[in-house]
Amino acid sequence: MTIFRRQQGQRQHGASPSKHTRDTTSALLLLAPALIIFVALVVYPLLNTVWLSLFDYGLTNPVRRFVGLANYIELGRDSVFWLSLKNNIIILVGSVVIQVGLGLVFAAILERGIKHGVVIFRTILFAPMVMSVVAVGLLWQLIYNPSIGILSKAVAALGLTPPSQGWLGDPDIVVYAILGVACWQYTGFMMVLLLAGMQSVGAELYDAATIDGANDVQSFWYITIPSIRNVLIVAVLITMIGAFKVFDIVYVLTLGGPANASQVLGTYLFQNAFTFNRAGYANAIAVVLLLFTLILGLLQLRFSRRQA
Repeated sequence: MTIFRRQQGQRQHGASPSKHTRDTTSALLLLAPALIIFVALVVYPLLNTVWLSLFDYGLTNPVRRFVGLANYIELGRDSVFWLSLKNNIIILVGSVVIQVGLGLVFAAILERGIKHGVVIFRTILFAPMVMSVVAVGLLWQLIYNPSIGILSKAVAALGLTPPSQGWLGDPDIVVYAILGVACWQYTGFMMVLLLAGMQSVGAELYDAATIDGANDVQSFWYITIPSIRNVLIVAVLITMIGAFKVFDIVYVLTLGGPANASQVLGTYLFQNAFTFNRAGYANAIAVVLLLFTLILGLLQLRFSRRQA
């Protein structure tokens, strides 16, 4: 009996590698379609962008001249590139503070502050998010118009002097004007995202806090915020990556002007590729933009895992 069991165990042990191989093969076959699509649409374009950034060429000029790291060295000396990066950082910080901050406040008000009309207020606040970026840009061009714009008239009615060059024509304030438009459009999305997280917090936690004598502010700070920590991290991550990828609203409002004062990495990349016909240099900007986005994503994921 002992010999029989030993032989049976040896047969089972000998069969396990074959079964493991079959399982691995089956898993690879099932993953193959998704892997092929991922490689074709993500990995290959990414590696190709890095490779093309080492060349000097234009979209209308098929001749490529290998220049190595010259495009990246030029980036380090390019004042417009650094101005674009600075504007991206301004939009990033402002978007996180305003969009996530106001979204959190609005979500808390809708969740526990008001009892009636929640759906109406939520719809009004979320409505800008579903509007076309072109429509939003044209709307705010009218609002910012120095002659007929409602903003200039409101500022003048308060006894203040609106910018003489217009809100989008003054190099000192244009990036903040664009930031205001972006926050107006996307704060509602942050509100809905955070509101969904708040609605998953158990009511018994708030009831227990009320019995212990906590007021609404204390309940919000010590119950709501810790309970939706992961949702907050996701909201901040989405906002930060979106701030570095911003392109459309800047392009519609100012085209990067005046005098490059509102350039961001996305518009400067576009300008080099399609206006200056410097596709290799544009690819170098794209690689830098990708690196910043990846770093932000990795930092947020690492912070998320540490907090979990």
